[in-house]
Amino acid sequence: MFGTSWRVGRIAGIEVRIDSSWVVIALLITYSMYLRASVLYPELSGGGAVGLGILATVLFFGSVLVHELAHALVSQARGIRVQDITLFLFGGATRAKVDSRGPGDEFLIALVGPLTSGLLAGLFGIVAGLGRDLLSRPLAGTLGYLAWTNLLLAAFNLVPGFPLDGGRLLRSAIWKATGSLARATRVASVSGQGVGWLLVAAGVAWLLAGDLAGGIWFAFIGWFLVQAARSSYQELQLRDLLRGVEAEDVMAGDLRRIPPELSLQDAVDDYFMRYDHGAFPVDEGGQTIGLLTLRGVRRVPREQWPTRRVRDHMVPLSDQVVVAPDARMDGVLGKLQDGEAGRVLVVEDGEVVGIITPSDLTRWLHRWGTLQASAH
Repeated sequence: MFGTSWRVGRIAGIEVRIDSSWVVIALLITYSMYLRASVLYPELSGGGAVGLGILATVLFFGSVLVHELAHALVSQARGIRVQDITLFLFGGATRAKVDSRGPGDEFLIALVGPLTSGLLAGLFGIVAGLGRDLLSRPLAGTLGYLAWTNLLLAAFNLVPGFPLDGGRLLRSAIWKATGSLARATRVASVSGQGVGWLLVAAGVAWLLAGDLAGGIWFAFIGWFLVQAARSSYQELQLRDLLRGVEAEDVMAGDLRRIPPELSLQDAVDDYFMRYDHGAFPVDEGGQTIGLLTLRGVRRVPREQWPTRRVRDHMVPLSDQVVVAPDARMDGVLGKLQDGEAGRVLVVEDGEVVGIITPSDLTRWLHRWGTLQASAH
């Protein structure tokens, strides 16, 4: 879902990250709030309007972060480990190590988000109302605007379209009624795609009516929702397909191993240029001690390759995502998606016996599809 992201800290032990797309929307919101403040509060100077825009943007994304924290804290209270919270173009997303264990967990985790946004709306509204005589008119007006924004955020998230909170509530209800997560996800996904296409249609209508910014924004959100709903169901189908498949069935084995004292130049000439791999295990004394990656080699100036050794630029094995050969692939899939390096090492008795990358998974799926087609 995300591109480049930066870690900004931890809250209650949960890592908080900002996606690069967030910078774009933060600047747009700040600019729009600046324009709003300039029109509604002419008594403000240019600097005052900019400051009010920045304050509104910080409080808005603070509200989104609190919304996601509510999801994360309830998840942890239900025994579901949370990996991180990421703020991005369309708001925020909470990633957990595993899915909800049952419809009850799904219901509570989904419901707490809109409830939190509703409470924030009430809080901002109360402060804006009580502070009319104590706060400046622009500040009170901005807090009132944030109250309405959080109320709209709560209402939008209750729309029954996956992966919105309302879609997850719908999925939990169908899951409870049918006992089938797959069927519940399929229905919620179709609902999410329907909601997304309605938003796209609304955006087109707004464009035709002359509202360029609003039309593009609604169409963009709708398209994102369609793709997110579709990919969520496809991921569930993939996990079901991989259930019972082990890591050793998918991994690329028969690995070429690099000695640690080899120069980077020789590693490039004899390994990276000769074999179609982006990483090679580094072995010493019959044990794997690290991994040399093409990305790591590229960080070294080319003229230094002849004098630099593999040992000094390998990634230690302890820093890698590793699994056993008999690890279930439906679980490995999550590690593969979460790992920044985009690979999982298969390790047995301290030795790397295979590597799994998205390309290896794609090749396995192609082979499986070919065999299924030939069987029919």
